[in-house]
Amino acid sequence: MSKMIFKSAWKNCEKTMSLPTRARKVITINFEEFKKKVLDEKEKFAEEITKSLFSGDFYLLKKAFSKEFMLNLKTKTFLHFKNKPSEFHKMLEGTPDFHRKIDLNLGKNYSFKLCKHSFYFYPWNKDPLNLFPPIYERWRIIKKLMGLELTEYENNTPKDGVIDRIQVVHYPSKIGFLEAHSDPYKHQRLIYSAYMSKKGVDFDGRGFYLVGENSSIIEVEDLIDIGDIGIAYATVYHGVAPVNTFKEPNWDDMNDGRWFLSLYSNESDEVKSRHTGYTVNEKLSLKGVTPF
Repeated sequence: MSKMIFKSAWKNCEKTMSLPTRARKVITINFEEFKKKVLDEKEKFAEEITKSLFSGDFYLLKKAFSKEFMLNLKTKTFLHFKNKPSEFHKMLEGTPDFHRKIDLNLGKNYSFKLCKHSFYFYPWNKDPLNLFPPIYERWRIIKKLMGLELTEYENNTPKDGVIDRIQVVHYPSKIGFLEAHSDPYKHQRLIYSAYMSKKGVDFDGRGFYLVGENSSIIEVEDLIDIGDIGIAYATVYHGVAPVNTFKEPNWDDMNDGRWFLSLYSNESDEVKSRHTGYTVNEKLSLKGVTPF
């Protein structure tokens, strides 16, 4: 009954519950233990985990990647694009891998305000950094949990409508941020992030946060170690607050700010009226979640 247990469990939640927007609590579990539970496909676990996620719980999957892998990923990505110009490409047939420095002005043009340096990789390109094999090894577990085939979308190109994309992200000190928002959920029920920086070692400040009941902020960074994966239902409000607010940003220093890895199956720009996320239009309870 491959994939059907999780798919059925999600359908039951979606029929009987409203889409979650507020985070409830943070749950930590070792990735290997979590992986075994997913692959075992026990009905009880499927019902419990889908209901938990659909109720707004955030899961922190510990030690999914080694610290060495994540630090090498940061270094390889930075050096690969170091002498290449910042540019932009829509998700169309033949789109190359590229990077874009999205400053505060450019960031106003997105579905929600942001400021970051993003490095994009697509599976139809040559994978010069050999990222996809080790990343897909973990990504497939989450895809199965979402009720998809293990290799869903992997061979797709933009003309097929939905594509996989690896995004490595650098949030520069002081100005790097991601406005509180809800992500698209039509093709990928869960947000999936892997962490490349450690609070108190690589940066100081809030960083990643969830929005709880009564617009409260749930801070998560103190629990996060390099190599952990975080998952939550895509519609749960979340964002990234500026870090190192005492320090001037340096876009060209790979040791500056906060880094993380984002994995998403997006509707390509070949799709008309793409399903996208939206910003949270409410006042949050803590100051400092944006650089404004």
